[in-house]
Amino acid sequence: MSALESHGPVFAIVGPTASGKSPLGIEIALRLGGEIINCDSVQVYQGIQIATAKVPVAERRGVSHHLIDFVSPNINYTAGDWAREAALKIEDIEGRARLPILVGGTGLYLRALRNPFFQSPQTDEDVRRRINELRQRHGPEHLHRLLQKLDPESAAELYPRDWPRVQRAIEVRLQTGIPMWQQKSQRPQPHESARRLRVIVLNP
Repeated sequence: MSALESHGPVFAIVGPTASGKSPLGIEIALRLGGEIINCDSVQVYQGIQIATAKVPVAERRGVSHHLIDFVSPNINYTAGDWAREAALKIEDIEGRARLPILVGGTGLYLRALRNPFFQSPQTDEDVRRRINELRQRHGPEHLHRLLQKLDPESAAELYPRDWPRVQRAIEVRLQTGIPMWQQKSQRPQPHESARRLRVIVLNP
């Protein structure tokens, strides 16, 4: 089966900054008729050039790059957002008999594609402020006791001093009325391309 068929491999080239990911991705794209999907959590943002190692357009050698320089820095763009858009890009590229190549250093993005996160609500800053005040006044153990009342299943999985996760579980319960454990059980299935990922790890 050709690598250009819709059920061929989806390459993912990962590694730290300056490990040679982008040049390798471009070379593979040129040889196999591919297009690159950015998999770096910083390079998605517009106007951020310093320390991102974004490949200038002039150095892309005519290879199409997707999901790069397209999100406003004012937007909270999550790994789940990226995974949904990357899945659509993979379908689009394969639909044109091209090879999708993921390139970047954000492992969380790849994990979101392989094992989608549940859709937690956007943070309600007023709710977060009130919970922060409770924690500062009474300590993290107080938040854990509160979570035991609101969502005992999630509380049983979290240490009392792991207050960021405890706090988020409380926020989700208060904002949606649904316990976090129940929402996690309803997480979406991975995109079919996830099982075809072939990961290449580069170390400088």
